[in-house]
Amino acid sequence: MVKATGTTRPRAASKLMWLTAVLAASLLGTGAGFAQTGGATPPDTTGLDGEGPAQSVSPSAPAGDRWSLARAVAAALEGNVDARAAHAQTVRARGSALSAWSGILPSFSGNLSYNRSKQSSILFEGVTPSPFVDHRGSQGGGLEAQTNLLSVPAWSEKKRQGLLRHGAEESEAEARNGVVFAVKQQYFTLVKAERLAQVSRESERLARDEETRAEALFEVGTVARGDVLKARARRATTQLDRISAVNQVEIQRSKLKQVIGLKPGASLTIDTALDENVVVPDSAAAVAAALKERPDLSRAAAAERAARAGLFGARAKRLPSITGSASFDRSKNTDHLEGQSEIEFNSTEWLGQVRLSLPIFDGFALEGGMKAAKGTLLEAEAQRRQREVDVAVEVQQAWLLVREAVERIDVSKEGLASAQEDYNFSKGRYDLGAGTFLDLLTAEVSLTQAKQSYVEAVADAHVAEASLERAVGARRY
Repeated sequence: MVKATGTTRPRAASKLMWLTAVLAASLLGTGAGFAQTGGATPPDTTGLDGEGPAQSVSPSAPAGDRWSLARAVAAALEGNVDARAAHAQTVRARGSALSAWSGILPSFSGNLSYNRSKQSSILFEGVTPSPFVDHRGSQGGGLEAQTNLLSVPAWSEKKRQGLLRHGAEESEAEARNGVVFAVKQQYFTLVKAERLAQVSRESERLARDEETRAEALFEVGTVARGDVLKARARRATTQLDRISAVNQVEIQRSKLKQVIGLKPGASLTIDTALDENVVVPDSAAAVAAALKERPDLSRAAAAERAARAGLFGARAKRLPSITGSASFDRSKNTDHLEGQSEIEFNSTEWLGQVRLSLPIFDGFALEGGMKAAKGTLLEAEAQRRQREVDVAVEVQQAWLLVREAVERIDVSKEGLASAQEDYNFSKGRYDLGAGTFLDLLTAEVSLTQAKQSYVEAVADAHVAEASLERAVGARRY
């Protein structure tokens, strides 16, 4: 019995000395931090703004070729289906505008011909027949030109198709801006997911450290078993949060691949740096720039002018039209007379024509066409006016989101500093035995939430900035 007692005491003393050394090192580290800052510890934003020394937790993205935002935008403009479809519509509109010249410019056509014929003998009763043609051949060619000398509807149609082409080009610019916004939005959403996963890993590491420390203190009888259970529950919660955050990263990564136009199996590793410097422009200047530069408004204005040209063309069909044509034919003929040699002769034919036409009655087709063109114009005017209002409201809302996001950055940064200081203070009190473990867990949860709020605020600010850029439309890609 005495021997057993003598063996237990050295082990307990050794364990107590080891725990005392660990706690002393922890207290010295905490005391040094307080001594440097005069009692206030700065927020731990290392790795959250892309600057400063690397965190102890490695980033979730594997090392290798990283996609910058500019590279993702360039790839999306080449491979995104919406951008390609918009370009196809522009090509089609350019073809229609080119075809509209056919009603104005003259058309030329050429022809080549070769004929060969053979006739049978013809006898006239009581009359001696004259020599007749046995074989006949001809070959020749010609050139013909036609044009509208005066056709107001043709000129109106040419103007209408040109405006529609311009509208298609503006629609393509708007579509490309929309693709760029979608890429930026999803890119920063993925960055936010990556940074939140990093925060969750850091929180899990802290929870595991607290669990290990609580178990060690419980073994020497310094803390109650309830502190160990609380630490285990906190560690399990952070572990679940980390699993969910990592899974969310892969979900957002696949969505970014979809926006860019990459295959699902393609590798995509992005740069997770976040810059908190987001500038809030002047609201009135942003609205004015949007009303002047937005491609969508230019398209609506072009559509209205095209409808106006269509109405003018429909009314101009009542006017007379003058057409002209000219043709030239040159042929070489060969006749073979019975009992005689062949006879060759050339013939040249010139033909010119000018025609004036005036519609009198066409079964109300002109009246119906004018009414339809008038309705198209009224619809285009209404859409243009409504689009101006929509764009102004869209710009104002985007501007408010940018201002809100910038204000959130300042508030979250201040809250992060306070949460970091509170965690350091609570940890020091707990290590000294003056604080409870519940206070330490509360401070740890508050610190994690503050880090998450800071990451979300910075990422949302970049998304809001991209939304305002798209709403203004001054920059075209």
